Amino acid sequence: MFTAALALLCILPLTVMSQQTAAPAPVWPAEPFRLLWQRTDGLVAQGAAPYSWYWGPEPLSPPLLERNEEAPGRKHLVVYYDKGRMELPLPLANGQSTAPATFGRLVYEMVSGNLQRGERRFDPGPAARIPVAGDLDDPLAPTYASFTRVAALDGSSVAPRAPNGHPALQIDRAGTITPRADLATAYPESTYAAYDEVTGHNIPRVFVDFINQRGPVQTQAGRRTEQIVDPLAVVGRPISEAYWTEVTLNGRPQTVLVQLFERRVLTYNPANPARFRVEFGNAGLHYYIWRYTSPEARDGRVEQLVSHFENGEQALNGNYWFSFDDRNDGGTSTATARPIGPGVWGSVRAMRLDYSVTTAIPFSFAEMALNLDVNGAPRDLRGVSAVGFWARGDGRSFAVRISSAYADEPFAATFVAPSEWTWIELPLAGFTQRAGVPQIPRDQALAAVTRIGFRPSERPAAGFLDIDDLTLIRGATVAPPPPGPTLLSDFEGGSKETMLGTEWFTYDDRADGGSSTAELVVVDGAGPNGGSALRFRGSFNSQWGNEPYLGMGTRLAPEGQTVDLCDYQAVKISVRTDGQVYRLQLNSPLIEDDSEYGISIVAPANQWTPLHIPLKLLTPPATAKDVIPMSVACTQIESLIITPLNKPRAFQLMVDDVALVR
Repeated sequence: MFTAALALLCILPLTVMSQQTAAPAPVWPAEPFRLLWQRTDGLVAQGAAPYSWYWGPEPLSPPLLERNEEAPGRKHLVVYYDKGRMELPLPLANGQSTAPATFGRLVYEMVSGNLQRGERRFDPGPAARIPVAGDLDDPLAPTYASFTRVAALDGSSVAPRAPNGHPALQIDRAGTITPRADLATAYPESTYAAYDEVTGHNIPRVFVDFINQRGPVQTQAGRRTEQIVDPLAVVGRPISEAYWTEVTLNGRPQTVLVQLFERRVLTYNPANPARFRVEFGNAGLHYYIWRYTSPEARDGRVEQLVSHFENGEQALNGNYWFSFDDRNDGGTSTATARPIGPGVWGSVRAMRLDYSVTTAIPFSFAEMALNLDVNGAPRDLRGVSAVGFWARGDGRSFAVRISSAYADEPFAATFVAPSEWTWIELPLAGFTQRAGVPQIPRDQALAAVTRIGFRPSERPAAGFLDIDDLTLIRGATVAPPPPGPTLLSDFEGGSKETMLGTEWFTYDDRADGGSSTAELVVVDGAGPNGGSALRFRGSFNSQWGNEPYLGMGTRLAPEGQTVDLCDYQAVKISVRTDGQVYRLQLNSPLIEDDSEYGISIVAPANQWTPLHIPLKLLTPPATAKDVIPMSVACTQIESLIITPLNKPRAFQLMVDDVALVR
């Protein structure tokens, strides 16, 4: 916790909305974002605040979905501004929710080079070579990479407490530190006024006062004078000392004081008017460039959210979902689009199409659709690689139709909507026009898209289709999973090798001086349908004085590698037990050996029993400590293991048809 003035922290409701000098976004993607932006920057935009932007005059990005391992569906909703990023789990984005938004550790990521995709998941890479302050094309200003050696990233680079001291060092683009006692003397207002005990850095008075300042804010109860933000939530802890540096601002060289915090950059420019000498740097802009738009962009996939249905029929572009059918053309089909709840992953709403398609006319149809044009201007989707959405239905085939101002006939692709929520991703390269109509090049059509629609492919048919989180994807696309389960082993041909190229194995305590034994043999004719099956048998022996152990299993990835099973739902396996209880578990290098997620297998003795084991039912042992969530562990699964639970003197288990189910 910060000492001195930084001890005065209060948690405020955090949220955002209506703005700006350019044309505003028609709909806020989340009510908390609207409240948060209005709290400070709504006043700045009106000229009614004695401070500068806390976020920026308008969003830098459309609403995006980014990977977050702990969020429902492993994604959260984010919007970028010049100064930072707002984020929220999608189930909290509905119009009535005022749940607090959170803010990414953007500066920490850019300095460390580690792209954070969850509480414990980091993708390593190079630090950002973008100036921390000043003009983006400044060739001399220090970059985030310049601070790598002096930042508190892993408990190192701790500075001694310096009460009443001053920043007296300068940093350049190479990260070289030089003394600047003259600047310390010239600007006594930069005296250190706080020290962060956690990261070990001093904080100058000008920054302490700025992040703890009180002032006018806009709240739901009206305009109030309050502490403007919660420093730890919005700014974070300091990860560097404050350094003087030379930067170019609007083409002119300036000497400024800069300090990096986890979430924000703070600058002090003595040449500015008093009200604006301390400002937030453009960490949000810098991070967005580093992650998405620079030549060395860290993320090859951008997911723009078009409609999460938390606002009901209104999409995030301001247009409304609607339905239409063939009755105006003399048909008898019907279509009704309406919000339902809950949506996927516990969100408040999704959109449902109730339909009945008859054959009263040759080209009967029922459709729900959204106009993508805004104020009559079509959307250019030539940079979009796929359309993604969650779908649930009655097992029938449906078409996604993309209409263009340049084509009379839409481009379409089909998918099947299962009875459970399923992520569907359709590459635009697979969209085609119906045969027998005038054809135009796909890229030409995508240059002026006016509408996206969903309609049943079968006639006659009646039923429903639910969709949620309609997304436009740029960059890498996810290949659709093959239908049905992914077979690991059926043991035909007498082989213990899996379809993944790995092999079933046993282990026991003999390597540690014990005498327990385990063996695996493929037995021809022993399977449930007369084919081969795997026999696992052995004996526990506790005479060596330690806890005996043994088991069988197979790796799910090559040695030293792991596999991501978060998109899988279950393990299918057929077993014939001897009446004893066995434990099936998934091992991850992220988890200690005694804390792995697993489940007890109880099945009738001496008869084959097919089991469908949902992964959500796997739990760690009751004695496990410091357990990480399954949503994190599933990203790095190493092996599937089976062991007798009660350590019997003798046991025998037969296994067949092992598969993973998406």
